Amino acid sequence: MTTTSAGVEQGAPAPPTVTTCEELGQNNIEAREAIIEATEDATTQAEQRAHTKASGKGMTVGSVRSTIPGNSGTMTTSSDGTANALIPNSECGGGTSEQKMGLNKDTRASSDPVHNDAKKKAGVLCENRHVHPGGGKGAHSECKSVNCLTNLGGPMRGGSMTFNVDWRSSTFDQGETSGMPCRDCHKMMCGASAKGPVGCDIKIYLCNHKNEPVELTDDDCTEPAGYSNLCQKVDGNPTPGRG
Repeated sequence: MTTTSAGVEQGAPAPPTVTTCEELGQNNIEAREAIIEATEDATTQAEQRAHTKASGKGMTVGSVRSTIPGNSGTMTTSSDGTANALIPNSECGGGTSEQKMGLNKDTRASSDPVHNDAKKKAGVLCENRHVHPGGGKGAHSECKSVNCLTNLGGPMRGGSMTFNVDWRSSTFDQGETSGMPCRDCHKMMCGASAKGPVGCDIKIYLCNHKNEPVELTDDDCTEPAGYSNLCQKVDGNPTPGRG
């Protein structure tokens, strides 16, 4: 389910296609089915929870294809740690404990050098510039993939990442699934896609409800209604959930 490469790719990568989204979507289906099957006769509470979430609501399974030079590969991950370890052929454990745990808001915003080491250990993307919010939000499916890609050792700059997200939640106003990142993962993607010294110049694509890759734009990140507008393009609704 996972292939990685630390080699630098030559030339500009081709943009993702419907086929890219279809292949990533199939990875999600196979991963979720494997998790459900592996926990069918669960003997631990963690496995029982993973089975309940994988077969119902409360778990995201997502796949990403990266063409970032030095950080390329395809990964499938789950927001649930127990489930993530059951994805066949997956080499992405989700990153380091520091990356998955993240740091609190005050520490992330602080310019005090005393926090530099903690932010470096928890950081992802180019120059470790993004640190996930504290409380374990760096263990979301999309974050786990970015953590693992970052840890391949390349510059994490340029190229593209195409995400196919299968987010299932009981909080949606409509539908049972969404292809959207949550707002925290959205901020991470915006940091990756930003240009110049504030970002990493990575093109971010999200597979929509028609399996079409939708590129994350500056307006999706900077406008007050950016998240809702992106949701309309990805899910066909202004809030997460595909009707």
